[in-house]
Amino acid sequence: MKLVDNILAITPGSGEPISDWFINRLERHIDSGAYPKRATLGTITENLVDQLKQYKESNKIADVVVGMSGGVDSALTAALFKQAGWTVHGVTLPIHQKLEETNRGQENIDALRLEGYNFDLSDNFDSMRDFLGEFESDYKGMQRQGNIRARLRMLTLYNLAHKVGGCVASTDNFSELAAGFWTLHGDVGDVAPIQSLSKSWEVPAIADMVGVPQATVSAVPTDGLGISNSDSDQLGMSYLEFDILLFDMLSLSEINQNTLNTLINNIDDADVRAKAQEVAKRISATSYKRANPFNLNHPIFNDRFNKLDKLDRSF
Repeated sequence: MKLVDNILAITPGSGEPISDWFINRLERHIDSGAYPKRATLGTITENLVDQLKQYKESNKIADVVVGMSGGVDSALTAALFKQAGWTVHGVTLPIHQKLEETNRGQENIDALRLEGYNFDLSDNFDSMRDFLGEFESDYKGMQRQGNIRARLRMLTLYNLAHKVGGCVASTDNFSELAAGFWTLHGDVGDVAPIQSLSKSWEVPAIADMVGVPQATVSAVPTDGLGISNSDSDQLGMSYLEFDILLFDMLSLSEINQNTLNTLINNIDDADVRAKAQEVAKRISATSYKRANPFNLNHPIFNDRFNKLDKLDRSF
């Protein structure tokens, strides 16, 4: 089977049709190495596991807490830590959750042989929502409530991490990082094993390779926040389409507003061009998240951050 067929078979939302334009671009990205072959994925996995081993040894820490949503990202994150010799505490955190999602999270905990926990935060969420007052009935209101869910979960994970003397894993992938598809102080932990991996190929393919249950690998991605039925609903496209357009932008020899506009305007397919504009809009609108917190330099001693960074690296 050709690599393009492997990608189309495993990418999230693979039952949805994809146009010839995207197929042609996918083949070009395969040729450039942006979509690595399965053999290369094995090398990538070994490298990530080695880095987790090094982090564990250099920081003298052995326990990690992972929120197990029932999705492939959290399952792969837990599996990589497990392979690296960490004690992995897998936690399901339902908040008025679909039972199938929580059940998949527990299935992943069992299959990967993690230390398992379940904290139902539904009552806590209801109490916090009532305390904070009225919420809009539109998309903005759903987002606000989704952020409460994410931050309640992270509060719980960090409390457990403190209890066991460990750290908290980030479970976001590169596609979500670029799209801003995460909650500040709600999804970001201490160590991020898969944040460099694409959602459309590397995450599900590696998850399949390391023994994540098939039901999780093939599950339709959702945010787990009750905002929409699937990630593609919010993105306005599949993860494969998003990643292809993202890699187009990243492959520009010079990345600036002019080259980006030229790239988008030269797309002759109107539907694809609209999706490219949406990708660029998402990246632009969420850049503040990736720069958070934005530190202001001291008005006089403006090298303090640099010196502190050097001090950090000296240990």
